[in-house]
Amino acid sequence: MNEKEIGRFYYGKRVLITGGLGFLGSNLAHALVERGSHVTLLDSLLPQFGGNPFNVATIKDRVAIVVDDIRNESILKTLIPEHQFIFHIAGQASHVDSLADPLLDMDINCRGTLLILEAIRHGSPKSQFIYAGTRGQYGKPNKTPVSESDAMNPTDIYGIHKTTGENYLFLYSKLYGIQGISLRVNNTYGPRHQMKHGNYGILNWFIRLAMEGKPIPVFGDGNQLRDYNYVDDVTEAFLLAGMNTKSVAEPFNLGSGHPVTFLDLCKSVVRIVGQGKIDQVPWPKERATIETGDYIANFSKLRDTTGWEPKITLDDGLMRTVTFFEKYRDHYWSP
Repeated sequence: MNEKEIGRFYYGKRVLITGGLGFLGSNLAHALVERGSHVTLLDSLLPQFGGNPFNVATIKDRVAIVVDDIRNESILKTLIPEHQFIFHIAGQASHVDSLADPLLDMDINCRGTLLILEAIRHGSPKSQFIYAGTRGQYGKPNKTPVSESDAMNPTDIYGIHKTTGENYLFLYSKLYGIQGISLRVNNTYGPRHQMKHGNYGILNWFIRLAMEGKPIPVFGDGNQLRDYNYVDDVTEAFLLAGMNTKSVAEPFNLGSGHPVTFLDLCKSVVRIVGQGKIDQVPWPKERATIETGDYIANFSKLRDTTGWEPKITLDDGLMRTVTFFEKYRDHYWSP
């Protein structure tokens, strides 16, 4: 699928993005606005989450921004029938926080998703629904690379609830004909990510630490292998997923094709930032209990179905990310 085809497809389309002021949502919003879509962003701007109005500062006059919660049934009933595409990206995304407050995680990631599906079912059954799943649904894999058919064994509440949300989608597709698929999003980094803490988006947090000349904590030997995707590649995956009307109620993995050890990843951050250092420390108990070990994704299903492949190398993505935050750090370095 080439860029012209993507542009023609989304031109004039009415698109709703939940979590639209956050990391993935705002990058997707920029891409859709550039392609002539009519975009609405729904975001609750909950403290400590990723929502940041500056993320859409340059397109704020070209999008509709609704500050409200996906758990508000009335706003969903109002917004969803007006849109042909719903990209559901909003959610509680911290593995550690999901264990500290599992009921909040359930309320946002399960009940919130179910309310959206109910609003689609009753108000806009022909809308295309794209669900942002997570590689965390697999938990500690039995083997790598991990395919969509492999068993899911989440190590935390977040992974369980994201799997539940995905299963809601698949059931609603089967029972009510809702058109939707799930993208099991890989570790993603890049511009517009929240930089306030490291509870989610650990790579971006490490970039901040290095930019401040602080040590990057690497737990244990740091030899676990991981995949990382630059946000522009993930944005393209969302766009292609929305165009994929042949696959219904199916999951798709994202991945890089170039796994790297955690320790080598941190070395790359220090090298590209030009400062900072690595501090290898023992595993904290709250992290050790949810550690998944090696994770490498098999994304051949998405490639074969949509033509998607990641284009941005790790070094290039890190340099782009650092350049962005050097320019705009005052808008992201808030406590």
